[in-house]
Amino acid sequence: MRTVPDIGDENLTSLKSIYFERLLVSDCGVTNSARVKDTLSLVVEKWEQVDKSGKLDKIAEVSVGTPVVFRLLPVLVSRERSLDLRPWEGFFEKLVSDLPPDVIFLSRISICRVEDIEEFENLAGEADAVLIYKVGLGLGDALRKIAEAGKPLLLFAGTKDVRYALDALEYVYPRKETWVATDFEDLVVRLRALLARKRLAHTRVLALNADYLHWQRWLCRVQGGLAAIKARFGVEVQGIRNSEVIQRWQNIDPERVTETVRLWREEAKEVVEPGEEDLEVVAKLYLAMEDLLTEHSAHGLTMAYGEDPLPVPCVPYMWLRDRGFPAACEADILSLLTMVMVHHLLDKPSFMGNTFIDLENNAILLSHCVAPRKMAGYKGIPLPYVLRSQHWGKQPGSLSAFVELTPGQEVTVCRLAGDLRSMLLANGEIQACEDLAGFCRITARVKLNGSAREFIRRTSGNHHVLVYGDHQDELQALNELLGIETIKI
Repeated sequence: MRTVPDIGDENLTSLKSIYFERLLVSDCGVTNSARVKDTLSLVVEKWEQVDKSGKLDKIAEVSVGTPVVFRLLPVLVSRERSLDLRPWEGFFEKLVSDLPPDVIFLSRISICRVEDIEEFENLAGEADAVLIYKVGLGLGDALRKIAEAGKPLLLFAGTKDVRYALDALEYVYPRKETWVATDFEDLVVRLRALLARKRLAHTRVLALNADYLHWQRWLCRVQGGLAAIKARFGVEVQGIRNSEVIQRWQNIDPERVTETVRLWREEAKEVVEPGEEDLEVVAKLYLAMEDLLTEHSAHGLTMAYGEDPLPVPCVPYMWLRDRGFPAACEADILSLLTMVMVHHLLDKPSFMGNTFIDLENNAILLSHCVAPRKMAGYKGIPLPYVLRSQHWGKQPGSLSAFVELTPGQEVTVCRLAGDLRSMLLANGEIQACEDLAGFCRITARVKLNGSAREFIRRTSGNHHVLVYGDHQDELQALNELLGIETIKI
Protein backbone atom coordinates (compact mmCIF):
# COMPACT_ATOMS: atom_id res chain seq x y z
CA MET A 1 0.00 0.00 0.00
CA ARG A 2 1.19 3.51 -0.78
CA THR A 3 1.81 5.85 2.11
CA VAL A 4 0.27 9.27 2.47
CA PRO A 5 2.98 11.92 1.94
CA ASP A 6 3.77 14.60 4.47
CA ILE A 7 1.38 17.44 3.68
CA GLY A 8 0.51 20.81 5.11
CA ASP A 9 -2.44 21.57 7.35
CA GLU A 10 -4.50 23.09 4.52
CA ASN A 11 -4.17 20.04 2.28
CA LEU A 12 -4.65 17.72 5.23
CA THR A 13 -7.98 19.42 5.88
CA SER A 14 -8.97 18.83 2.25
CA LEU A 15 -8.03 15.17 2.49
CA LYS A 16 -9.92 14.74 5.74
CA SER A 17 -12.92 16.29 4.06
CA ILE A 18 -12.69 13.76 1.24
CA TYR A 19 -12.14 10.90 3.67
CA PHE A 20 -14.84 11.69 6.17
CA GLU A 21 -17.39 13.64 4.11
CA ARG A 22 -17.05 12.33 0.56
CA LEU A 23 -16.47 8.69 1.49
CA LEU A 24 -17.95 9.06 4.97
CA VAL A 25 -15.86 6.48 6.75
CA SER A 26 -17.34 6.65 10.21
CA ASP A 27 -15.26 6.79 13.37
CA CYS A 28 -17.88 4.87 15.34
CA GLY A 29 -17.85 1.12 15.72
CA VAL A 30 -15.28 -1.37 14.48
CA THR A 31 -13.99 -1.01 10.93
CA ASN A 32 -11.98 -3.79 9.34
CA SER A 33 -8.38 -2.80 8.61
CA ALA A 34 -8.65 -3.91 4.99
CA ARG A 35 -11.56 -1.50 4.52
CA VAL A 36 -9.57 1.36 5.98
CA LYS A 37 -6.70 0.57 3.61
CA ASP A 38 -9.04 0.46 0.60
CA THR A 39 -10.52 3.82 1.53
CA LEU A 40 -7.15 5.38 2.32
CA SER A 41 -5.89 4.26 -1.09
CA LEU A 42 -8.58 6.48 -2.65
CA VAL A 43 -7.45 9.33 -0.42
CA VAL A 44 -3.85 8.80 -1.55
CA GLU A 45 -5.03 8.87 -5.17
CA LYS A 46 -6.69 12.16 -4.37
CA TRP A 47 -3.49 13.48 -2.82
CA GLU A 48 -1.47 12.53 -5.89
CA GLN A 49 -3.83 14.72 -7.92
CA VAL A 50 -3.03 17.84 -5.87
CA ASP A 51 -1.32 20.39 -8.08
CA LYS A 52 1.36 22.85 -7.08
CA SER A 53 -1.22 25.31 -5.82
CA GLY A 54 -2.54 22.74 -3.36
CA LYS A 55 -5.93 22.40 -5.05
CA LEU A 56 -7.49 19.08 -5.88
CA ASP A 57 -7.77 18.32 -9.59
CA LYS A 58 -11.47 17.85 -10.40
CA ILE A 59 -10.74 16.17 -13.74
CA ALA A 60 -9.37 13.05 -12.10
CA GLU A 61 -11.92 12.81 -9.31
CA VAL A 62 -13.09 9.27 -8.66
CA SER A 63 -16.72 8.64 -7.81
CA VAL A 64 -17.46 4.97 -7.23
CA GLY A 65 -20.60 4.60 -5.16
CA THR A 66 -22.58 7.27 -3.43
CA PRO A 67 -20.81 8.45 -0.25
CA VAL A 68 -22.87 6.90 2.51
CA VAL A 69 -22.06 4.59 5.37
CA PHE A 70 -24.17 1.50 5.99
CA ARG A 71 -23.86 0.31 9.58
CA LEU A 72 -24.42 -3.38 10.21
CA LEU A 73 -24.80 -4.75 13.72
CA PRO A 74 -23.78 -8.45 13.92
CA VAL A 75 -25.31 -10.43 16.80
CA LEU A 76 -24.35 -13.98 17.76
CA VAL A 77 -27.30 -15.66 19.47
CA SER A 78 -26.52 -18.90 21.33
CA ARG A 79 -27.23 -20.31 24.79
CA GLU A 80 -23.83 -21.99 24.82
CA ARG A 81 -21.34 -19.84 26.73
CA SER A 82 -18.39 -22.08 25.84
CA LEU A 83 -19.21 -22.03 22.13
CA ASP A 84 -16.31 -22.45 19.68
CA LEU A 85 -16.22 -19.01 18.04
CA ARG A 86 -13.89 -19.93 15.19
CA PRO A 87 -16.72 -20.57 12.67
CA TRP A 88 -18.26 -17.22 13.64
CA GLU A 89 -14.94 -15.41 13.20
CA GLY A 90 -14.32 -17.10 9.86
CA PHE A 91 -17.79 -16.21 8.64
CA PHE A 92 -17.35 -12.63 9.74
CA GLU A 93 -14.00 -12.18 8.01
CA LYS A 94 -15.38 -13.57 4.74
CA LEU A 95 -18.36 -11.24 4.95
CA VAL A 96 -16.09 -8.25 5.49
CA SER A 97 -14.03 -9.09 2.41
CA ASP A 98 -17.06 -9.56 0.14
CA LEU A 99 -18.88 -6.30 0.89
CA PRO A 100 -18.18 -2.75 -0.36
CA PRO A 101 -15.94 -0.64 1.89
CA ASP A 102 -18.78 1.67 2.88
CA VAL A 103 -20.39 -1.13 4.90
CA ILE A 104 -19.01 -0.85 8.41
CA PHE A 105 -19.60 -3.21 11.31
CA LEU A 106 -20.60 -2.01 14.75
CA SER A 107 -19.25 -3.95 17.71
CA ARG A 108 -20.07 -7.64 17.47
CA ILE A 109 -22.44 -8.73 20.22
CA SER A 110 -22.91 -12.15 21.80
CA ILE A 111 -26.25 -12.91 23.43
CA CYS A 112 -26.31 -16.00 25.62
CA ARG A 113 -29.19 -14.98 27.87
CA VAL A 114 -32.02 -12.46 27.81
CA GLU A 115 -30.13 -10.07 30.10
CA ASP A 116 -27.43 -9.65 27.44
CA ILE A 117 -29.90 -7.71 25.29
CA GLU A 118 -28.88 -4.42 26.97
CA GLU A 119 -25.71 -4.15 24.89
CA PHE A 120 -27.76 -4.61 21.73
CA GLU A 121 -30.24 -1.93 22.79
CA ASN A 122 -27.40 0.53 23.34
CA LEU A 123 -26.16 0.10 19.74
CA ALA A 124 -29.37 -0.62 17.82
CA GLY A 125 -30.13 3.04 17.23
CA GLU A 126 -26.94 3.43 15.16
CA ALA A 127 -27.55 0.36 13.00
CA ASP A 128 -29.07 0.30 9.50
CA ALA A 129 -29.62 -3.45 9.76
CA VAL A 130 -29.04 -6.32 12.17
CA LEU A 131 -27.39 -9.61 11.25
CA ILE A 132 -28.33 -12.47 13.56
CA TYR A 133 -26.01 -15.47 13.47
CA LYS A 134 -28.06 -18.13 15.24
CA VAL A 135 -26.48 -21.20 16.78
CA GLY A 136 -28.87 -23.61 18.51
CA LEU A 137 -32.49 -23.24 19.55
CA GLY A 138 -34.16 -20.97 22.06
CA LEU A 139 -33.64 -17.43 23.39
CA GLY A 140 -36.98 -16.41 21.94
CA ASP A 141 -37.44 -13.52 24.39
CA ALA A 142 -34.13 -12.00 23.30
CA LEU A 143 -35.04 -12.40 19.63
CA ARG A 144 -38.38 -10.69 20.19
CA LYS A 145 -36.60 -7.71 21.76
CA ILE A 146 -34.20 -7.54 18.81
CA ALA A 147 -37.17 -7.49 16.42
CA GLU A 148 -38.81 -4.69 18.42
CA ALA A 149 -35.93 -2.37 17.43
CA GLY A 150 -37.61 -2.18 13.99
CA LYS A 151 -34.42 -2.68 11.97
CA PRO A 152 -34.11 -4.88 8.86
CA LEU A 153 -33.14 -8.35 10.07
CA LEU A 154 -31.00 -10.93 8.32
CA LEU A 155 -31.05 -14.39 9.90
CA PHE A 156 -28.21 -16.78 9.17
CA ALA A 157 -27.12 -20.08 10.66
CA GLY A 158 -24.39 -21.27 8.29
CA THR A 159 -24.33 -22.65 4.79
CA LYS A 160 -25.63 -26.17 5.45
CA ASP A 161 -28.25 -25.95 8.18
CA VAL A 162 -31.02 -23.34 8.14
CA ARG A 163 -33.10 -24.79 10.98
CA TYR A 164 -31.70 -22.44 13.64
CA ALA A 165 -32.36 -19.41 11.47
CA LEU A 166 -35.89 -20.67 10.82
CA ASP A 167 -36.31 -21.18 14.57
CA ALA A 168 -35.35 -17.54 15.10
CA LEU A 169 -37.89 -16.50 12.45
CA GLU A 170 -40.73 -17.88 14.60
CA TYR A 171 -40.13 -15.12 17.18
CA VAL A 172 -40.04 -12.19 14.73
CA TYR A 173 -43.24 -10.14 14.27
CA PRO A 174 -43.96 -8.23 12.18
CA ARG A 175 -41.78 -9.85 9.53
CA LYS A 176 -41.44 -6.88 7.22
CA GLU A 177 -37.85 -6.70 5.96
CA THR A 178 -36.82 -9.93 7.65
CA TRP A 179 -35.01 -12.57 5.63
CA VAL A 180 -33.50 -15.98 6.21
CA ALA A 181 -30.31 -16.17 4.16
CA THR A 182 -30.05 -19.62 2.61
CA ASP A 183 -26.32 -19.33 1.97
CA PHE A 184 -23.48 -16.84 2.08
CA GLU A 185 -24.17 -15.52 -1.43
CA ASP A 186 -27.80 -14.87 -0.54
CA LEU A 187 -26.70 -12.92 2.53
CA VAL A 188 -24.38 -10.70 0.47
CA VAL A 189 -27.14 -10.08 -2.10
CA ARG A 190 -29.50 -8.85 0.63
CA LEU A 191 -26.88 -6.62 2.23
CA ARG A 192 -25.91 -5.08 -1.11
CA ALA A 193 -29.57 -4.34 -1.81
CA LEU A 194 -29.97 -2.61 1.57
CA LEU A 195 -26.83 -0.57 0.94
CA ALA A 196 -28.08 0.41 -2.54
CA ARG A 197 -31.39 1.59 -1.10
CA LYS A 198 -29.58 3.86 1.32
CA ARG A 199 -27.32 5.14 -1.45
CA LEU A 200 -30.38 5.96 -3.56
CA ALA A 201 -31.88 7.96 -0.72
CA HIS A 202 -28.75 10.16 -0.73
CA THR A 203 -28.61 10.64 -4.50
CA ARG A 204 -29.04 13.79 -6.55
CA VAL A 205 -29.10 13.78 -10.35
CA LEU A 206 -29.12 16.72 -12.75
CA ALA A 207 -31.40 17.38 -15.69
CA LEU A 208 -29.51 19.77 -17.96
CA ASN A 209 -31.58 22.13 -20.12
CA ALA A 210 -34.58 21.42 -17.89
CA ASP A 211 -36.41 24.43 -19.33
CA TYR A 212 -36.57 22.69 -22.73
CA LEU A 213 -39.77 21.07 -23.96
CA HIS A 214 -37.73 17.94 -24.69
CA TRP A 215 -37.23 17.40 -20.93
CA GLN A 216 -40.96 17.69 -20.26
CA ARG A 217 -41.68 15.14 -22.98
CA TRP A 218 -39.58 12.60 -21.10
CA LEU A 219 -40.64 13.57 -17.61
CA CYS A 220 -44.34 13.19 -18.51
CA ARG A 221 -43.65 9.47 -19.07
CA VAL A 222 -43.11 9.11 -15.33
CA GLN A 223 -46.45 8.77 -13.61
CA GLY A 224 -46.42 11.29 -10.78
CA GLY A 225 -43.33 13.12 -12.05
CA LEU A 226 -40.51 14.25 -9.78
CA ALA A 227 -42.55 13.77 -6.61
CA ALA A 228 -43.09 10.10 -7.47
CA ILE A 229 -39.37 9.62 -8.12
CA LYS A 230 -38.53 11.14 -4.75
CA ALA A 231 -41.17 9.05 -2.97
CA ARG A 232 -40.11 5.76 -4.58
CA PHE A 233 -36.33 6.07 -4.58
CA GLY A 234 -35.43 9.07 -2.46
CA VAL A 235 -33.62 10.45 -5.52
CA GLU A 236 -33.64 14.23 -6.00
CA VAL A 237 -33.78 15.47 -9.60
CA GLN A 238 -32.42 19.00 -9.92
CA GLY A 239 -33.04 20.99 -13.08
CA ILE A 240 -30.36 23.21 -14.65
CA ARG A 241 -31.51 25.88 -17.09
CA ASN A 242 -30.12 26.00 -20.60
CA SER A 243 -28.65 29.46 -20.08
CA GLU A 244 -26.45 28.18 -17.24
CA VAL A 245 -25.28 25.18 -19.27
CA ILE A 246 -24.42 27.42 -22.24
CA GLN A 247 -22.59 29.90 -20.02
CA ARG A 248 -20.52 27.15 -18.44
CA TRP A 249 -19.74 25.61 -21.81
CA GLN A 250 -18.63 28.90 -23.34
CA ASN A 251 -16.34 29.87 -20.44
CA ILE A 252 -14.30 26.72 -19.83
CA ASP A 253 -10.58 27.32 -19.26
CA PRO A 254 -8.78 26.67 -22.61
CA GLU A 255 -5.93 24.91 -20.81
CA ARG A 256 -8.36 22.35 -19.39
CA VAL A 257 -9.81 21.82 -22.86
CA THR A 258 -6.36 21.27 -24.38
CA GLU A 259 -5.42 18.75 -21.70
CA THR A 260 -8.70 16.85 -22.07
CA VAL A 261 -8.39 16.65 -25.86
CA ARG A 262 -4.82 15.42 -25.49
CA LEU A 263 -5.98 12.69 -23.14
CA TRP A 264 -8.79 11.60 -25.45
CA ARG A 265 -6.46 11.41 -28.46
CA GLU A 266 -3.79 9.63 -26.48
CA GLU A 267 -6.10 6.93 -25.18
CA ALA A 268 -8.07 6.40 -28.39
CA LYS A 269 -7.19 3.39 -30.52
CA GLU A 270 -7.91 5.52 -33.59
CA VAL A 271 -9.45 8.86 -34.58
CA VAL A 272 -11.39 8.57 -37.85
CA GLU A 273 -13.67 11.47 -38.91
CA PRO A 274 -13.46 13.98 -36.01
CA GLY A 275 -11.22 17.01 -36.31
CA GLU A 276 -9.70 19.23 -33.64
CA GLU A 277 -12.76 21.51 -33.51
CA ASP A 278 -15.06 18.53 -32.87
CA LEU A 279 -12.89 17.38 -29.98
CA GLU A 280 -12.58 20.84 -28.47
CA VAL A 281 -16.29 21.76 -28.41
CA VAL A 282 -17.19 18.37 -26.93
CA ALA A 283 -14.38 18.54 -24.35
CA LYS A 284 -15.83 21.89 -23.21
CA LEU A 285 -19.21 20.22 -22.69
CA TYR A 286 -17.63 17.38 -20.73
CA LEU A 287 -15.82 19.83 -18.45
CA ALA A 288 -18.98 21.90 -17.98
CA MET A 289 -20.85 18.75 -16.96
CA GLU A 290 -18.03 17.82 -14.60
CA ASP A 291 -18.14 21.23 -12.93
CA LEU A 292 -21.92 21.13 -12.55
CA LEU A 293 -21.81 17.67 -10.99
CA THR A 294 -19.15 18.81 -8.55
CA GLU A 295 -20.77 22.09 -7.58
CA HIS A 296 -24.21 20.57 -7.08
CA SER A 297 -22.85 17.47 -5.29
CA ALA A 298 -24.67 15.36 -7.86
CA HIS A 299 -24.16 11.72 -8.77
CA GLY A 300 -25.44 11.51 -12.34
CA LEU A 301 -27.13 13.47 -15.10
CA THR A 302 -29.06 13.58 -18.34
CA MET A 303 -29.43 16.38 -20.90
CA ALA A 304 -32.39 17.57 -22.96
CA TYR A 305 -31.80 18.58 -26.56
CA GLY A 306 -32.94 21.70 -28.38
CA GLU A 307 -31.98 24.44 -30.80
CA ASP A 308 -28.69 25.61 -29.32
CA PRO A 309 -24.96 25.42 -30.11
CA LEU A 310 -24.25 22.58 -27.67
CA PRO A 311 -22.68 19.47 -29.22
CA VAL A 312 -23.93 15.92 -28.68
CA PRO A 313 -22.88 14.50 -25.28
CA CYS A 314 -21.96 10.95 -26.35
CA VAL A 315 -18.25 11.06 -25.48
CA PRO A 316 -18.78 13.05 -22.26
CA TYR A 317 -21.27 10.37 -21.19
CA MET A 318 -18.70 7.65 -21.88
CA TRP A 319 -16.15 9.27 -19.61
CA LEU A 320 -18.66 10.15 -16.91
CA ARG A 321 -20.02 6.60 -16.76
CA ASP A 322 -16.50 5.23 -16.48
CA ARG A 323 -15.91 7.49 -13.50
CA GLY A 324 -19.04 6.36 -11.67
CA PHE A 325 -21.50 9.05 -12.79
CA PRO A 326 -24.51 7.45 -14.53
CA ALA A 327 -25.40 9.51 -17.60
CA ALA A 328 -28.49 8.76 -19.68
CA CYS A 329 -29.09 9.81 -23.28
CA GLU A 330 -31.91 12.01 -24.58
CA ALA A 331 -33.20 13.23 -21.21
CA ASP A 332 -34.52 9.70 -20.55
CA ILE A 333 -35.11 9.88 -16.80
CA LEU A 334 -36.34 6.27 -16.59
CA SER A 335 -33.11 4.98 -18.08
CA LEU A 336 -31.13 7.27 -15.78
CA LEU A 337 -32.93 5.88 -12.72
CA THR A 338 -32.24 2.34 -13.90
CA MET A 339 -28.57 3.15 -14.48
CA VAL A 340 -28.35 4.74 -11.03
CA MET A 341 -29.85 1.61 -9.46
CA VAL A 342 -27.34 -0.58 -11.31
CA HIS A 343 -24.48 1.67 -10.28
CA HIS A 344 -25.38 1.72 -6.59
CA LEU A 345 -26.15 -1.99 -6.43
CA LEU A 346 -23.37 -3.49 -8.54
CA ASP A 347 -20.65 -0.81 -8.68
CA LYS A 348 -20.66 -1.07 -12.46
CA PRO A 349 -21.55 1.29 -15.31
CA SER A 350 -24.11 0.28 -17.92
CA PHE A 351 -25.05 0.68 -21.57
CA MET A 352 -28.44 1.87 -22.80
CA GLY A 353 -29.88 1.62 -26.28
CA ASN A 354 -32.77 1.54 -28.71
CA THR A 355 -34.33 -1.90 -29.07
CA PHE A 356 -34.67 -4.08 -32.17
CA ILE A 357 -35.75 -7.72 -32.36
CA ASP A 358 -34.53 -10.77 -34.26
CA LEU A 359 -37.20 -13.40 -33.64
CA GLU A 360 -35.52 -15.98 -35.85
CA ASN A 361 -32.48 -16.05 -33.55
CA ASN A 362 -34.35 -15.24 -30.31
CA ALA A 363 -32.23 -12.11 -29.95
CA ILE A 364 -32.59 -8.40 -29.35
CA LEU A 365 -30.32 -5.65 -30.61
CA LEU A 366 -29.51 -2.62 -28.45
CA SER A 367 -28.08 0.32 -30.35
CA HIS A 368 -26.77 3.73 -29.26
CA CYS A 369 -23.78 6.01 -29.80
CA VAL A 370 -22.20 5.75 -26.35
CA ALA A 371 -21.01 2.92 -24.13
CA PRO A 372 -18.71 2.99 -21.11
CA ARG A 373 -15.33 1.33 -21.47
CA LYS A 374 -15.34 -0.07 -17.94
CA MET A 375 -18.33 -2.37 -18.38
CA ALA A 376 -16.63 -5.05 -16.26
CA GLY A 377 -16.41 -2.68 -13.28
CA TYR A 378 -14.83 0.61 -12.31
CA LYS A 379 -11.56 -1.05 -11.30
CA GLY A 380 -11.43 -3.20 -14.42
CA ILE A 381 -9.37 -2.76 -17.58
CA PRO A 382 -11.14 -0.32 -19.93
CA LEU A 383 -12.16 -1.47 -23.40
CA PRO A 384 -10.47 0.26 -26.35
CA TYR A 385 -12.38 2.96 -28.22
CA VAL A 386 -12.30 4.58 -31.65
CA LEU A 387 -13.37 8.22 -31.96
CA ARG A 388 -15.97 8.59 -34.71
CA SER A 389 -18.56 11.08 -35.86
CA GLN A 390 -22.00 10.83 -34.29
CA HIS A 391 -24.19 8.63 -36.49
CA TRP A 392 -26.55 11.32 -37.79
CA GLY A 393 -24.68 14.58 -37.38
CA LYS A 394 -22.14 16.49 -39.45
CA GLN A 395 -22.01 19.78 -37.51
CA PRO A 396 -18.99 20.56 -35.29
CA GLY A 397 -19.14 18.47 -32.15
CA SER A 398 -20.84 15.44 -33.73
CA LEU A 399 -18.53 13.17 -31.79
CA SER A 400 -19.09 9.61 -30.64
CA ALA A 401 -16.90 6.61 -29.87
CA PHE A 402 -17.16 3.00 -30.92
CA VAL A 403 -16.60 0.63 -28.01
CA GLU A 404 -16.90 -3.06 -28.80
CA LEU A 405 -18.85 -4.73 -26.01
CA THR A 406 -17.41 -8.17 -25.32
CA PRO A 407 -18.81 -11.05 -27.45
CA GLY A 408 -19.61 -14.07 -25.30
CA GLN A 409 -20.21 -11.90 -22.23
CA GLU A 410 -23.21 -12.80 -20.06
CA VAL A 411 -25.43 -9.75 -19.51
CA THR A 412 -28.58 -8.58 -17.77
CA VAL A 413 -31.03 -6.34 -19.64
CA CYS A 414 -33.54 -4.25 -17.68
CA ARG A 415 -36.13 -1.50 -17.99
CA LEU A 416 -38.03 0.42 -15.33
CA ALA A 417 -41.69 1.09 -16.14
CA GLY A 418 -43.07 4.63 -16.21
CA ASP A 419 -45.32 4.04 -13.22
CA LEU A 420 -42.19 3.10 -11.21
CA ARG A 421 -43.97 -0.06 -10.07
CA SER A 422 -42.31 -2.75 -12.18
CA MET A 423 -39.02 -3.62 -13.82
CA LEU A 424 -38.42 -6.02 -16.68
CA LEU A 425 -35.38 -8.29 -16.31
CA ALA A 426 -33.83 -10.67 -18.82
CA ASN A 427 -30.44 -12.23 -19.20
CA GLY A 428 -28.53 -13.51 -22.17
CA GLU A 429 -25.21 -13.38 -23.98
CA ILE A 430 -23.66 -10.82 -26.32
CA GLN A 431 -23.24 -12.51 -29.71
CA ALA A 432 -21.69 -9.54 -31.49
CA CYS A 433 -21.12 -5.81 -31.17
CA GLU A 434 -20.72 -3.88 -34.40
CA ASP A 435 -20.84 -0.47 -36.04
CA LEU A 436 -23.70 -1.10 -38.48
CA ALA A 437 -25.03 1.14 -41.23
CA GLY A 438 -28.48 2.48 -40.41
CA PHE A 439 -27.98 2.08 -36.65
CA CYS A 440 -26.22 4.06 -33.97
CA ARG A 441 -22.44 3.60 -33.64
CA ILE A 442 -22.66 0.73 -31.15
CA THR A 443 -25.07 -2.15 -31.78
CA ALA A 444 -24.95 -5.12 -29.43
CA ARG A 445 -26.75 -8.32 -30.42
CA VAL A 446 -27.93 -10.21 -27.32
CA LYS A 447 -29.23 -13.76 -27.56
CA LEU A 448 -31.74 -14.09 -24.75
CA ASN A 449 -32.10 -17.08 -22.46
CA GLY A 450 -35.82 -16.38 -22.26
CA SER A 451 -38.24 -15.68 -25.10
CA ALA A 452 -37.49 -12.59 -27.24
CA ARG A 453 -41.15 -12.46 -28.23
CA GLU A 454 -42.20 -12.43 -24.56
CA PHE A 455 -39.57 -9.76 -23.87
CA ILE A 456 -41.22 -7.40 -26.37
CA ARG A 457 -44.71 -8.27 -25.15
CA ARG A 458 -43.95 -7.46 -21.54
CA THR A 459 -41.56 -4.52 -21.70
CA SER A 460 -42.73 -0.95 -21.21
CA GLY A 461 -40.79 1.03 -23.83
CA ASN A 462 -37.88 1.40 -26.22
CA HIS A 463 -34.72 2.15 -24.23
CA HIS A 464 -33.24 -0.73 -22.25
CA VAL A 465 -30.23 -0.81 -19.96
CA LEU A 466 -27.57 -3.53 -20.24
CA VAL A 467 -25.02 -4.47 -17.56
CA TYR A 468 -22.33 -7.16 -17.61
CA GLY A 469 -23.11 -10.31 -15.61
CA ASP A 470 -26.25 -12.14 -14.50
CA HIS A 471 -27.59 -9.84 -11.79
CA GLN A 472 -31.27 -10.73 -11.78
CA ASP A 473 -31.22 -11.85 -8.15
CA GLU A 474 -29.54 -8.65 -6.94
CA LEU A 475 -31.90 -6.41 -8.90
CA GLN A 476 -34.92 -8.38 -7.72
CA ALA A 477 -33.76 -7.99 -4.10
CA LEU A 478 -33.44 -4.21 -4.52
CA ASN A 479 -36.80 -4.02 -6.30
CA GLU A 480 -38.40 -5.83 -3.38
CA LEU A 481 -37.08 -3.18 -0.97
CA LEU A 482 -38.38 -0.39 -3.19
CA GLY A 483 -41.82 -1.88 -3.75
CA ILE A 484 -41.15 -2.62 -7.42
CA GLU A 485 -42.49 -5.78 -9.07
CA THR A 486 -39.86 -7.80 -10.94
CA ILE A 487 -40.89 -9.23 -14.30
CA LYS A 488 -38.43 -11.93 -15.34
CA ILE A 489 -38.27 -13.14 -18.92
